[in-house]
Amino acid sequence: MHWGNKDGVRFVPVREVQSEDDYTIVDNLEQLEWYAKSLHKPSHKSNRVLSAVKKSTETKIETQTVYFTDLKSGRCGFIQLLYSSVIGGIYKGFQLNFKSFRSEESEENEEKESRADVWESFKLEDIKEFSELTVNSSRATFAFKHSLDSSAISKLEIKVDIPVGSNTNGLKIDLVVDLYRGILVNPDGCSYYLDKPLTKDEISKQRDAIFSKKMVRHLFVPRAQCCGNISYLDSKGEKVDLQLDKVPGLYIDAVQGLVPYKAANRWNFLCFQSLTTSLLCMEFTTTEEYNRTTVTIWCSTRNNQIETVGSSINGKNIQFEATTKDDKTGYEYPTQIAFPMGFVEQHLRLVNRYDIMGELPSLVKSLAENIAHIKPYIYQYCQSSTHAGQKGISIIESTFISS
Repeated sequence: MHWGNKDGVRFVPVREVQSEDDYTIVDNLEQLEWYAKSLHKPSHKSNRVLSAVKKSTETKIETQTVYFTDLKSGRCGFIQLLYSSVIGGIYKGFQLNFKSFRSEESEENEEKESRADVWESFKLEDIKEFSELTVNSSRATFAFKHSLDSSAISKLEIKVDIPVGSNTNGLKIDLVVDLYRGILVNPDGCSYYLDKPLTKDEISKQRDAIFSKKMVRHLFVPRAQCCGNISYLDSKGEKVDLQLDKVPGLYIDAVQGLVPYKAANRWNFLCFQSLTTSLLCMEFTTTEEYNRTTVTIWCSTRNNQIETVGSSINGKNIQFEATTKDDKTGYEYPTQIAFPMGFVEQHLRLVNRYDIMGELPSLVKSLAENIAHIKPYIYQYCQSSTHAGQKGISIIESTFISS
Protein backbone atom coordinates (compact mmCIF):
# COMPACT_ATOMS: atom_id res chain seq x y z
CA MET A 1 0.00 0.00 0.00
CA HIS A 2 1.32 3.44 -0.90
CA TRP A 3 -1.59 5.59 0.19
CA GLY A 4 -1.32 5.70 4.00
CA ASN A 5 1.01 7.29 6.55
CA LYS A 6 2.14 6.74 10.12
CA ASP A 7 -0.98 8.46 11.43
CA GLY A 8 -3.25 5.94 9.75
CA VAL A 9 -5.33 5.74 6.60
CA ARG A 10 -8.12 8.20 5.83
CA PHE A 11 -8.48 7.42 2.12
CA VAL A 12 -9.15 3.91 0.82
CA PRO A 13 -9.00 3.76 -2.99
CA VAL A 14 -10.34 1.16 -5.37
CA ARG A 15 -8.18 -1.91 -5.90
CA GLU A 16 -5.22 -2.04 -8.21
CA VAL A 17 -6.30 -4.37 -11.02
CA GLN A 18 -4.09 -7.45 -11.08
CA SER A 19 -6.68 -10.02 -12.15
CA GLU A 20 -10.33 -10.28 -13.16
CA ASP A 21 -11.21 -10.55 -9.47
CA ASP A 22 -10.35 -6.88 -9.04
CA TYR A 23 -13.15 -5.51 -11.20
CA THR A 24 -16.80 -6.20 -12.00
CA ILE A 25 -18.27 -6.33 -15.48
CA VAL A 26 -21.36 -4.18 -15.95
CA ASP A 27 -23.61 -6.33 -18.12
CA ASN A 28 -27.20 -5.81 -16.99
CA LEU A 29 -29.74 -3.03 -16.77
CA GLU A 30 -30.00 -2.97 -12.98
CA GLN A 31 -26.33 -2.02 -12.59
CA LEU A 32 -27.06 1.26 -14.39
CA GLU A 33 -29.44 2.52 -11.72
CA TRP A 34 -28.96 5.97 -10.22
CA TYR A 35 -26.71 5.36 -7.21
CA ALA A 36 -28.52 8.11 -5.29
CA LYS A 37 -31.76 6.13 -5.62
CA SER A 38 -30.32 2.68 -4.90
CA LEU A 39 -28.53 3.51 -1.62
CA HIS A 40 -31.37 1.91 0.32
CA LYS A 41 -30.55 -1.49 -1.13
CA PRO A 42 -28.75 -3.97 1.17
CA SER A 43 -25.52 -4.02 -0.86
CA HIS A 44 -25.04 -0.30 -0.24
CA LYS A 45 -25.76 -0.19 3.49
CA SER A 46 -23.12 0.78 6.00
CA ASN A 47 -21.62 -1.98 8.14
CA ARG A 48 -19.95 -2.33 11.50
CA VAL A 49 -16.39 -2.06 10.16
CA LEU A 50 -16.80 1.71 10.03
CA SER A 51 -19.23 2.11 12.89
CA ALA A 52 -17.00 4.85 14.29
CA VAL A 53 -17.21 6.91 11.11
CA LYS A 54 -19.63 9.81 11.34
CA LYS A 55 -22.65 9.81 9.08
CA SER A 56 -22.00 12.32 6.35
CA THR A 57 -24.22 15.30 5.74
CA GLU A 58 -21.95 16.49 2.96
CA THR A 59 -22.99 17.28 -0.57
CA LYS A 60 -23.76 14.36 -2.84
CA ILE A 61 -23.41 14.95 -6.58
CA GLU A 62 -24.14 12.33 -9.23
CA THR A 63 -23.72 12.80 -12.97
CA GLN A 64 -24.74 10.65 -15.91
CA THR A 65 -22.72 11.72 -18.94
CA VAL A 66 -22.73 10.63 -22.58
CA TYR A 67 -19.80 11.72 -24.77
CA PHE A 68 -20.27 11.48 -28.54
CA THR A 69 -17.57 11.60 -31.24
CA ASP A 70 -18.78 11.82 -34.84
CA LEU A 71 -15.85 10.42 -36.81
CA LYS A 72 -17.30 11.65 -40.13
CA SER A 73 -18.06 15.29 -39.33
CA GLY A 74 -15.60 15.76 -36.45
CA ARG A 75 -18.40 17.20 -34.31
CA CYS A 76 -18.19 16.03 -30.70
CA GLY A 77 -19.68 16.86 -27.34
CA PHE A 78 -21.43 15.60 -24.27
CA ILE A 79 -24.87 15.47 -22.68
CA GLN A 80 -24.90 15.39 -18.90
CA LEU A 81 -27.59 15.12 -16.27
CA LEU A 82 -26.40 16.33 -12.86
CA TYR A 83 -28.18 15.55 -9.60
CA SER A 84 -27.14 17.28 -6.39
CA SER A 85 -28.27 16.94 -2.80
CA VAL A 86 -26.64 19.57 -0.61
CA ILE A 87 -25.98 19.36 3.15
CA GLY A 88 -28.12 16.35 3.89
CA GLY A 89 -30.83 17.32 1.43
CA ILE A 90 -31.42 21.00 2.23
CA TYR A 91 -31.33 21.48 -1.53
CA LYS A 92 -32.02 18.84 -4.15
CA GLY A 93 -32.18 19.40 -7.87
CA PHE A 94 -31.23 18.50 -11.42
CA GLN A 95 -29.21 20.37 -13.98
CA LEU A 96 -28.76 19.54 -17.67
CA ASN A 97 -25.40 20.34 -19.26
CA PHE A 98 -24.72 20.20 -23.00
CA LYS A 99 -21.55 20.95 -24.89
CA SER A 100 -20.72 20.80 -28.60
CA PHE A 101 -17.28 21.32 -30.12
CA ARG A 102 -15.06 20.19 -33.02
CA SER A 103 -11.99 18.01 -33.43
CA GLU A 104 -10.39 20.36 -35.97
CA GLU A 105 -10.76 23.73 -37.67
CA SER A 106 -12.72 23.94 -40.92
CA GLU A 107 -10.78 25.23 -43.92
CA GLU A 108 -13.94 26.32 -45.75
CA ASN A 109 -16.49 27.22 -43.05
CA GLU A 110 -14.50 28.02 -39.92
CA GLU A 111 -16.60 31.04 -38.95
CA LYS A 112 -19.85 29.10 -39.26
CA GLU A 113 -18.50 26.00 -37.54
CA SER A 114 -17.09 28.01 -34.63
CA ARG A 115 -20.53 29.56 -34.03
CA ALA A 116 -21.88 26.05 -33.49
CA ASP A 117 -19.53 25.46 -30.54
CA VAL A 118 -21.75 25.86 -27.49
CA TRP A 119 -21.90 25.22 -23.76
CA GLU A 120 -25.39 25.20 -22.26
CA SER A 121 -26.61 24.61 -18.69
CA PHE A 122 -30.24 24.45 -17.59
CA LYS A 123 -31.81 23.94 -14.20
CA LEU A 124 -34.60 21.38 -14.61
CA GLU A 125 -37.83 22.20 -12.84
CA ASP A 126 -41.02 20.19 -12.49
CA ILE A 127 -39.46 16.76 -11.93
CA LYS A 128 -42.28 14.30 -12.54
CA GLU A 129 -40.33 11.11 -11.91
CA PHE A 130 -37.02 10.23 -10.29
CA SER A 131 -36.69 6.46 -10.09
CA GLU A 132 -33.77 4.05 -10.31
CA LEU A 133 -33.72 4.06 -14.11
CA THR A 134 -35.64 7.20 -15.12
CA VAL A 135 -35.60 10.95 -14.64
CA ASN A 136 -38.52 12.71 -16.24
CA SER A 137 -39.32 16.41 -16.22
CA SER A 138 -41.40 18.66 -18.42
CA ARG A 139 -38.27 19.55 -20.44
CA ALA A 140 -36.01 16.49 -20.30
CA THR A 141 -36.09 12.72 -19.93
CA PHE A 142 -33.27 10.25 -19.28
CA ALA A 143 -34.52 6.65 -19.29
CA PHE A 144 -32.63 3.35 -19.32
CA LYS A 145 -34.46 0.57 -21.14
CA HIS A 146 -33.74 -2.81 -22.67
CA SER A 147 -32.00 -2.51 -26.03
CA LEU A 148 -33.02 -4.17 -29.28
CA ASP A 149 -29.31 -4.71 -29.92
CA SER A 150 -28.54 -8.11 -28.39
CA SER A 151 -24.90 -7.16 -27.81
CA ALA A 152 -25.87 -4.05 -25.81
CA ILE A 153 -26.69 -4.19 -22.11
CA SER A 154 -29.15 -1.31 -22.30
CA LYS A 155 -30.28 1.69 -24.28
CA LEU A 156 -30.44 5.17 -22.81
CA GLU A 157 -33.21 7.29 -24.30
CA ILE A 158 -32.56 11.03 -24.02
CA LYS A 159 -35.24 13.54 -24.91
CA VAL A 160 -34.74 17.27 -24.34
CA ASP A 161 -36.86 20.24 -25.40
CA ILE A 162 -35.64 23.57 -24.01
CA PRO A 163 -37.45 26.48 -25.68
CA VAL A 164 -35.65 29.57 -26.93
CA GLY A 165 -35.40 32.18 -24.18
CA SER A 166 -33.25 34.97 -22.82
CA ASN A 167 -30.44 32.58 -21.91
CA THR A 168 -31.32 29.47 -23.91
CA ASN A 169 -30.76 28.45 -27.50
CA GLY A 170 -33.67 26.14 -28.16
CA LEU A 171 -31.89 22.87 -27.43
CA LYS A 172 -33.71 19.79 -28.70
CA ILE A 173 -32.34 16.26 -28.30
CA ASP A 174 -33.91 13.00 -29.42
CA LEU A 175 -31.26 10.36 -28.94
CA VAL A 176 -30.97 6.63 -28.36
CA VAL A 177 -27.65 5.50 -26.90
CA ASP A 178 -26.88 1.78 -26.99
CA LEU A 179 -24.56 0.93 -24.11
CA TYR A 180 -22.20 -2.02 -24.35
CA ARG A 181 -20.51 -3.78 -21.44
CA GLY A 182 -18.90 -1.61 -18.79
CA ILE A 183 -16.73 -1.92 -15.69
CA LEU A 184 -16.60 -1.10 -12.00
CA VAL A 185 -13.22 -1.44 -10.31
CA ASN A 186 -13.85 -3.23 -7.02
CA PRO A 187 -15.22 -2.62 -4.55
CA ASP A 188 -18.26 -1.37 -6.51
CA GLY A 189 -16.26 1.39 -8.22
CA CYS A 190 -15.78 3.20 -4.90
CA SER A 191 -12.91 5.01 -3.20
CA TYR A 192 -13.72 6.00 0.38
CA TYR A 193 -12.84 9.05 2.51
CA LEU A 194 -12.80 8.29 6.23
CA ASP A 195 -13.60 10.61 9.14
CA LYS A 196 -11.60 8.44 11.52
CA PRO A 197 -8.25 7.00 10.38
CA LEU A 198 -7.82 3.24 10.27
CA THR A 199 -4.58 1.31 10.54
CA LYS A 200 -3.12 -0.47 7.55
CA ASP A 201 -3.79 -3.79 9.29
CA GLU A 202 -7.47 -2.91 9.69
CA ILE A 203 -7.66 -1.96 6.03
CA SER A 204 -5.91 -5.08 4.73
CA LYS A 205 -8.00 -7.47 6.84
CA GLN A 206 -11.43 -6.11 5.93
CA ARG A 207 -10.91 -3.83 2.95
CA ASP A 208 -13.94 -4.89 0.93
CA ALA A 209 -16.19 -4.46 3.97
CA ILE A 210 -15.34 -0.78 4.32
CA PHE A 211 -18.07 1.71 3.52
CA SER A 212 -18.40 5.45 3.92
CA LYS A 213 -20.92 7.92 2.60
CA LYS A 214 -17.96 10.15 1.77
CA MET A 215 -16.82 8.52 -1.41
CA VAL A 216 -16.06 8.81 -5.11
CA ARG A 217 -17.58 6.21 -7.42
CA HIS A 218 -17.23 5.63 -11.15
CA LEU A 219 -19.10 3.28 -13.45
CA PHE A 220 -17.59 3.25 -16.94
CA VAL A 221 -19.11 2.15 -20.24
CA PRO A 222 -16.20 2.80 -22.61
CA ARG A 223 -18.16 2.04 -25.78
CA ALA A 224 -21.59 3.27 -26.78
CA GLN A 225 -23.43 3.98 -30.03
CA CYS A 226 -25.50 7.13 -30.49
CA CYS A 227 -28.36 7.48 -32.97
CA GLY A 228 -30.68 10.44 -33.27
CA ASN A 229 -30.84 14.20 -33.62
CA ILE A 230 -29.54 17.22 -31.71
CA SER A 231 -30.51 20.76 -32.71
CA TYR A 232 -30.00 24.23 -31.27
CA LEU A 233 -29.37 27.83 -32.35
CA ASP A 234 -25.80 29.01 -32.84
CA SER A 235 -24.38 32.33 -31.62
CA LYS A 236 -26.05 34.16 -34.55
CA GLY A 237 -29.41 32.52 -34.05
CA GLU A 238 -29.06 30.12 -36.98
CA LYS A 239 -30.20 26.54 -36.51
CA VAL A 240 -27.58 23.82 -36.03
CA ASP A 241 -28.80 20.32 -36.83
CA LEU A 242 -26.65 17.35 -35.81
CA GLN A 243 -27.65 13.96 -37.18
CA LEU A 244 -25.93 11.19 -35.25
CA ASP A 245 -25.91 7.91 -37.18
CA LYS A 246 -24.22 5.10 -35.26
CA VAL A 247 -21.78 7.58 -33.75
CA PRO A 248 -19.40 6.06 -31.17
CA GLY A 249 -19.20 7.40 -27.66
CA LEU A 250 -18.98 6.47 -24.01
CA TYR A 251 -21.03 6.70 -20.83
CA ILE A 252 -19.97 7.47 -17.26
CA ASP A 253 -21.94 7.48 -14.02
CA ALA A 254 -19.93 9.46 -11.45
CA VAL A 255 -20.78 10.02 -7.79
CA GLN A 256 -19.15 12.30 -5.22
CA GLY A 257 -20.28 11.99 -1.62
CA LEU A 258 -18.45 15.12 -0.52
CA VAL A 259 -18.00 18.59 -1.93
CA PRO A 260 -15.73 18.62 -5.02
CA TYR A 261 -12.89 20.65 -3.49
CA LYS A 262 -12.54 18.04 -0.71
CA ALA A 263 -12.71 15.03 -3.03
CA ALA A 264 -9.72 15.95 -5.23
CA ASN A 265 -7.56 18.82 -6.40
CA ARG A 266 -6.70 17.36 -9.84
CA TRP A 267 -8.58 15.33 -12.46
CA ASN A 268 -7.56 14.02 -15.88
CA PHE A 269 -9.71 12.23 -18.43
CA LEU A 270 -9.43 10.58 -21.86
CA CYS A 271 -12.08 9.42 -24.32
CA PHE A 272 -10.66 8.02 -27.57
CA GLN A 273 -12.98 6.52 -30.18
CA SER A 274 -12.20 4.96 -33.56
CA LEU A 275 -14.33 2.82 -35.85
CA THR A 276 -13.58 -0.37 -33.92
CA THR A 277 -11.71 0.59 -30.74
CA SER A 278 -12.05 2.84 -27.73
CA LEU A 279 -9.89 3.96 -24.83
CA LEU A 280 -11.02 5.50 -21.57
CA CYS A 281 -8.92 6.80 -18.70
CA MET A 282 -9.93 8.65 -15.53
CA GLU A 283 -7.51 9.92 -12.90
CA PHE A 284 -7.88 11.99 -9.75
CA THR A 285 -5.51 13.13 -7.01
CA THR A 286 -6.83 13.67 -3.50
CA THR A 287 -6.09 16.71 -1.37
CA GLU A 288 -3.33 16.93 1.25
CA GLU A 289 -5.90 15.94 3.88
CA TYR A 290 -6.08 12.54 2.18
CA ASN A 291 -2.34 12.10 1.44
CA ARG A 292 -2.39 13.42 -2.15
CA THR A 293 -3.16 9.94 -3.45
CA THR A 294 -3.45 9.51 -7.22
CA VAL A 295 -5.98 6.97 -8.51
CA THR A 296 -5.79 6.07 -12.21
CA ILE A 297 -8.31 3.80 -13.96
CA TRP A 298 -8.34 2.78 -17.62
CA CYS A 299 -10.17 0.49 -20.00
CA SER A 300 -10.06 -0.38 -23.71
CA THR A 301 -12.48 -2.09 -26.08
CA ARG A 302 -12.39 -3.65 -29.52
CA ASN A 303 -15.50 -4.43 -31.58
CA ASN A 304 -17.68 -3.35 -28.63
CA GLN A 305 -16.04 -5.90 -26.30
CA ILE A 306 -13.90 -5.04 -23.29
CA GLU A 307 -10.27 -5.85 -24.05
CA THR A 308 -8.23 -4.51 -21.11
CA VAL A 309 -8.95 -3.09 -17.65
CA GLY A 310 -6.35 -1.49 -15.41
CA SER A 311 -5.92 0.67 -12.35
CA SER A 312 -3.02 2.11 -10.40
CA ILE A 313 -2.57 3.82 -7.05
CA ASN A 314 0.36 6.25 -7.13
CA GLY A 315 1.87 4.19 -9.91
CA LYS A 316 1.17 4.36 -13.64
CA ASN A 317 -0.03 7.94 -13.70
CA ILE A 318 -0.92 10.27 -16.54
CA GLN A 319 2.06 12.42 -17.50
CA PHE A 320 2.10 16.00 -18.77
CA GLU A 321 4.95 15.81 -21.29
CA ALA A 322 4.80 19.54 -22.03
CA THR A 323 2.89 22.39 -20.40
CA THR A 324 2.24 26.09 -20.69
CA LYS A 325 1.29 28.52 -17.94
CA ASP A 326 -2.13 30.15 -17.91
CA ASP A 327 -1.49 33.71 -16.75
CA LYS A 328 -5.11 34.12 -15.68
CA THR A 329 -5.34 31.06 -13.45
CA GLY A 330 -1.68 30.36 -12.72
CA TYR A 331 -2.09 26.70 -13.67
CA GLU A 332 0.43 24.81 -15.83
CA TYR A 333 -1.90 23.06 -18.25
CA PRO A 334 -0.75 20.34 -20.68
CA THR A 335 0.10 20.79 -24.36
CA GLN A 336 1.36 17.20 -24.66
CA ILE A 337 0.09 14.27 -22.60
CA ALA A 338 0.73 10.54 -22.13
CA PHE A 339 -1.67 7.97 -20.67
CA PRO A 340 -0.69 4.66 -19.01
CA MET A 341 -2.13 2.42 -21.74
CA GLY A 342 0.34 3.76 -24.30
CA PHE A 343 -1.83 6.56 -25.68
CA VAL A 344 0.14 9.75 -26.36
CA GLU A 345 -1.13 13.03 -27.80
CA GLN A 346 1.62 15.47 -28.73
CA HIS A 347 -0.64 18.07 -30.34
CA LEU A 348 -3.36 18.88 -27.86
CA ARG A 349 -5.97 21.21 -29.34
CA LEU A 350 -7.53 23.34 -26.60
CA VAL A 351 -11.21 23.91 -27.36
CA ASN A 352 -12.27 25.45 -24.07
CA ARG A 353 -11.15 26.60 -20.68
CA TYR A 354 -14.03 27.15 -18.34
CA ASP A 355 -14.62 28.07 -14.75
CA ILE A 356 -16.37 25.23 -12.96
CA MET A 357 -17.83 27.65 -10.42
CA GLY A 358 -20.13 28.95 -13.09
CA GLU A 359 -21.60 25.49 -13.67
CA LEU A 360 -22.16 24.39 -10.07
CA PRO A 361 -25.56 24.55 -8.37
CA SER A 362 -25.78 27.88 -6.56
CA LEU A 363 -25.61 26.50 -3.03
CA VAL A 364 -22.59 24.31 -3.79
CA LYS A 365 -20.95 27.32 -5.39
CA SER A 366 -21.56 29.50 -2.34
CA LEU A 367 -19.95 26.88 -0.10
CA ALA A 368 -16.78 26.80 -2.19
CA GLU A 369 -16.34 30.49 -2.99
CA ASN A 370 -15.13 31.39 0.49
CA ILE A 371 -12.52 28.61 0.66
CA ALA A 372 -8.95 29.79 0.12
CA HIS A 373 -7.04 28.40 -2.87
CA ILE A 374 -10.20 27.04 -4.54
CA LYS A 375 -10.03 28.01 -8.19
CA PRO A 376 -11.57 25.22 -10.32
CA TYR A 377 -10.96 25.25 -14.07
CA ILE A 378 -11.30 22.59 -16.77
CA TYR A 379 -9.04 22.63 -19.81
CA GLN A 380 -10.78 20.65 -22.54
CA TYR A 381 -9.16 19.37 -25.71
CA CYS A 382 -10.49 17.67 -28.84
CA GLN A 383 -8.42 16.50 -31.80
CA SER A 384 -7.88 13.80 -34.39
CA SER A 385 -5.66 11.12 -32.85
CA THR A 386 -4.13 7.78 -33.74
CA HIS A 387 -3.59 4.82 -31.43
CA ALA A 388 -2.29 1.36 -32.32
CA GLY A 389 -2.76 2.14 -36.00
CA GLN A 390 -6.38 3.23 -35.52
CA LYS A 391 -7.38 6.74 -36.57
CA GLY A 392 -10.01 8.37 -34.41
CA ILE A 393 -10.89 11.33 -32.22
CA SER A 394 -9.80 12.00 -28.65
CA ILE A 395 -11.48 14.17 -26.04
CA ILE A 396 -9.12 15.01 -23.18
CA GLU A 397 -9.80 17.00 -20.04
CA SER A 398 -7.45 18.31 -17.34
CA THR A 399 -9.13 19.79 -14.30
CA PHE A 400 -7.50 21.88 -11.59
CA ILE A 401 -9.54 22.41 -8.43
CA SER A 402 -7.04 24.05 -6.11
CA SER A 403 -3.43 25.17 -6.05
